Amino acid sequence: MKDVMFDLETFGKRPGCVVRSIGAVFFDMRGGLGHELYRNIEPDSCKAVGLGLDPDTVEWWSKQPQPARDALLVDQQPLKRVVLEFANWFKAKGGERIWCQGATFDAPVWEAAALAVGSQVPWKFWNVRDTRTLYDLYNFDPKSVARAGTYHNALDDAKHQARCVQAAVLHCSLQLL
Repeated sequence: MKDVMFDLETFGKRPGCVVRSIGAVFFDMRGGLGHELYRNIEPDSCKAVGLGLDPDTVEWWSKQPQPARDALLVDQQPLKRVVLEFANWFKAKGGERIWCQGATFDAPVWEAAALAVGSQVPWKFWNVRDTRTLYDLYNFDPKSVARAGTYHNALDDAKHQARCVQAAVLHCSLQLL
């Protein structure tokens, strides 16, 4: 598997915001999930390197279900440690393409966080993929895929998004028959 679905939970809506958690899972376009990674990040470690809070997003989080909020508090790690761990995991497991739910959020936010701690993202810029573009091209409704896990848990969201991409590819294949 070379494709990785990637999701972040943050205290902001643009690059340069505090990152709360990262979830990633390897997947095959035709089906199956592989290695996964989930880490929570200490907000203070983000603020220490210049990442900021968006008050509207902080307020939005206060209204989310308790399981999603509680999950962010477990085993928080410093941002720099998580950036390096994710990069090592991505490379060691053979990652090439990074998939996100939208081209302008997760990958650019993570790149800004990595740069803030003096690191780089482990993927090539030309290997960033966007689920929403795929859904539009395949005329696929991701709401047709049953949801499992907790909404706004980065790993549960990444797994669901990977399953949606797999379903979209299958949908397109069936349309071609």
